[in-house]
Amino acid sequence: MRSIRFIAFVISFLVAYRSWSQNPVNGTGSLSSGGRTRTFSYHLPTNLPKDNLALVIAYHGDGGTGAGFQAYAGLDAVANTQNFMVVYPDAVTVGGSLQFNKYADTAPGFGTPGDPNGPNPADPTAPDDVRFTSDLIDYFAQLYRINRNRVYATGHSGGGFMCYFLSMALPNKIAAFAPVAASLWGNDNYLNTYFSANIYKPVPILHIHSKGDPTVDAPIIPYPKTPAYVWPLSNYSGLTCNNWSSYTTTAFNPNVDSLTFCGSGKKVVLLMTKDATHGWSSQFNVAQTIWNFAKGYQLTTYPEVDNHLKVDQFGYLPLARKIAVISSPQTGYNATETFTPSNYYQIRKASNDAVVLRGTPVAWNVGTTHTQSGDKVWWFDFSAVQEAGQYYVYDSLQRKRSYTFEIGNTVYQPVLKQAARVFFYQRSGLAKQAPYAQAPWTDGAAFLGAQQDTDCRLVSNTAAATSQDLQGGWFDAGDYNKYVPFTYGPLVDMLLAYQENPVVWTDDFAIPESGNGIPDLLDEVKWELDWLRRMQQPNGSLLHKVSVTDFSATSPPSADTHFRRYGAASTDATATGAAVFALAAIQFKSLSSPQMQTYGNTLQTAAINAYNWAASNPAVLFNNTGFQSVAATYTDHDRLARRVAAAAFLFVLTGDNSYRTFFDANYSQIHLIQWGFAYPFEATYQDALLYYARAPGATTSVKNAILSAYTASLKTSNSDNLPAYLNQSDAYRAYLKNDNYTWGSNETKAHQGAMFFSMNIYNQDVANKTNYRDAGMGFIHYLHGVNPTAYCYLTNMGTYGGEFSVPTMYHSWFGDGTIFDVNPPPAYLMGGANPTYAPDAAYSGPVISPPQNQPVQKSYKAWNTSYPENSWQLNEPAIYSQGAYLRLLAQTMCYTDNATSVKSGNWNDPFTWACGRIPSSIDRVVIQQSHVVMIDAAVNAKKLDVKGKLTFLNGGKLNLGN
Repeated sequence: MRSIRFIAFVISFLVAYRSWSQNPVNGTGSLSSGGRTRTFSYHLPTNLPKDNLALVIAYHGDGGTGAGFQAYAGLDAVANTQNFMVVYPDAVTVGGSLQFNKYADTAPGFGTPGDPNGPNPADPTAPDDVRFTSDLIDYFAQLYRINRNRVYATGHSGGGFMCYFLSMALPNKIAAFAPVAASLWGNDNYLNTYFSANIYKPVPILHIHSKGDPTVDAPIIPYPKTPAYVWPLSNYSGLTCNNWSSYTTTAFNPNVDSLTFCGSGKKVVLLMTKDATHGWSSQFNVAQTIWNFAKGYQLTTYPEVDNHLKVDQFGYLPLARKIAVISSPQTGYNATETFTPSNYYQIRKASNDAVVLRGTPVAWNVGTTHTQSGDKVWWFDFSAVQEAGQYYVYDSLQRKRSYTFEIGNTVYQPVLKQAARVFFYQRSGLAKQAPYAQAPWTDGAAFLGAQQDTDCRLVSNTAAATSQDLQGGWFDAGDYNKYVPFTYGPLVDMLLAYQENPVVWTDDFAIPESGNGIPDLLDEVKWELDWLRRMQQPNGSLLHKVSVTDFSATSPPSADTHFRRYGAASTDATATGAAVFALAAIQFKSLSSPQMQTYGNTLQTAAINAYNWAASNPAVLFNNTGFQSVAATYTDHDRLARRVAAAAFLFVLTGDNSYRTFFDANYSQIHLIQWGFAYPFEATYQDALLYYARAPGATTSVKNAILSAYTASLKTSNSDNLPAYLNQSDAYRAYLKNDNYTWGSNETKAHQGAMFFSMNIYNQDVANKTNYRDAGMGFIHYLHGVNPTAYCYLTNMGTYGGEFSVPTMYHSWFGDGTIFDVNPPPAYLMGGANPTYAPDAAYSGPVISPPQNQPVQKSYKAWNTSYPENSWQLNEPAIYSQGAYLRLLAQTMCYTDNATSVKSGNWNDPFTWACGRIPSSIDRVVIQQSHVVMIDAAVNAKKLDVKGKLTFLNGGKLNLGN
């Protein structure tokens, strides 16, 4: 995670483009520097630039703008062919006019009063443009992962003066300088001090000037004349190559002379045109010449970030197992990019490059190529590093480094907030405006128009008499439709994420409900539940879906005027409603807010009514006639599984034995019991069975059967589970078998990781507790960058530490051809690797590789073109994927050295504690207000913070460490 944080930034694209082809992009942006908002224009050689590109910073002249300079400099055309980026900073008012703060000195402001060579009058409030330049470099390093050793500066007129100042002020961040029609202007004391052997740092200089420049005197007047000292070039050459008073002249072309002051190493060269102009020269290709000069230079200041060194880009918890994966591709799209790590690796602090650990990478599987990725892999274990801070992995012999990451107990909290905020952007019928929506992802309320969600008509009868108010809810995925059956997975995951680890779900996620005293996750869930309540009919049934009848969608959603229809009630929808209403009622009734407890009672009634309707109507199948969108229908097993889940949750909620009776009579038909097989595609059904097993009053034999089946499958009987972790089956430490890489494989990854964590939450197979922890965390690390593509599979997370995050997604609002094309909102989880991908049969172009014809884990490409390429198969977000990720992340966040009570109970009862994690001697224990925790045996903790009550029974004893 980068330490740099920009207070605000805005990027808007000035051109739109319709496909993933390598199209150049012009844009504008802003950042905060020195307490001011500073703006710039920029040019990318492609809409999805690779990592490690060079950056040219081009400064306009006095009175100009970055965009104005961009229009005539010709740098963009060179960038397109030579593959580098260009940024054009904008000056602000300095000393009464629009110019850069180009006077070279160390004093704040623009010159100082009384300086005979300085600005008159001085401007003490002028901005620091050296700092702005430094911040701009950091910005592009963070957002576009430029090669920080290959940053170059050029400028025209006043911008050229700025270049000269930067050559003195930032030689450690800029590799070469090319001032045009300019000179060096600065305080005498500052210049004399700088141009001394003790201070000066050699830099390459290419100065371009017209011999008859009427505005800024040429360095040599008259020209030509006998070589002698030349200001300021001779100062540079004198200290660089000990040449203080001469130069050699050759013809660059008939109209331009090349005067060489230093001809090797860091060259100092003057190109003198034989005309008389202050403008951008037409005597030769200035832009190409500047690039030809600059490209040969690079700093050694920064080790090169190399994607062969893969880490969780956000970071690690202090107690976690931490393994960097180092890859050498052998097959797949990057097979030519082989890499062999050095024998010794380091962990270094990002702040000062101090080495905190040294070690040797270990070849995975004795150097065998990992079939699923096509890579040879090494593991570098740095679990011993536990001190909070920011670090990177470093190959010192090859000067390669990983992305910066953080170690700390709260490292994932910013990620969790952004990932939860995705549901805010998915809200239907709510305006997304500041301060809750970040620019530029704002929009008005959508689907509140004629025959839309507030006037929604039955698809088979669109008469006004069928109209219902079905506003609210979440867009299901990259489309704007809303499907009741598809809410089962995300709501179960999110509600369990809250119940398992309520401590991380705070009330400050910057959504409209923030600050109301209710955890924002539950506020967000309530938005969806309120829609489901609108979908519920007086008889208890739930309507099936709300959708357009075809595939129409407009960006932004508020501009979409297509009619929306609803589908009739079904058992799929109603059983879903019964389950999620009941589980939600448990959570809302547990809150201290009387209003939310009342809401919980409302949900309980809704759950009972839905359950009763589904019991009386167990096989009412939805007819999708009239819709082209997906039917969202399920199998008989799914319908029964949701009714069983509803019975489990209702039994816990009400204690009514009729629900236990139904559960006990039907749980054995659920696949976990029927097959004795736990697997990620039915994770939330398995969760419902486990939930019953925690209930006071659960039938003992049924409880034992569930826990036994789940534990056996996780521990031994399914080789995809713990055996795959113990056998190190996946070089990237997040095993799925080949057949499980399908559409939405990242959701499957999230559920697989959660299954491991559930073993600890339910206190099963305690001997392997650490292995289940480490196995589960492997899946969060995979999603955060420890995978063959090196992508953090969340969108646009550069500002939050995901330096190589997915830059685009398939979404009707933020999709291909929109101004958000490669600037989507943060933290949407992408579908992930999918070897089953194929474009539509109508596609007639070349094989799209990747993702086609790749090893399983490399079957991914970050692009968002729609029909017929159908990128949705890899890059469409979905509420069920997002919910699964939120739960996995919240479960990962359990493993700090803090243990917090979530209810009153026995110290040794896992359900007394967040995440079911009974405190140990390393934990700082917090007993929350109103909780009473009983100790009836010898227990341990490192520290204790009692806000509630601690009771000792039967000789119970608490041993506190240091």
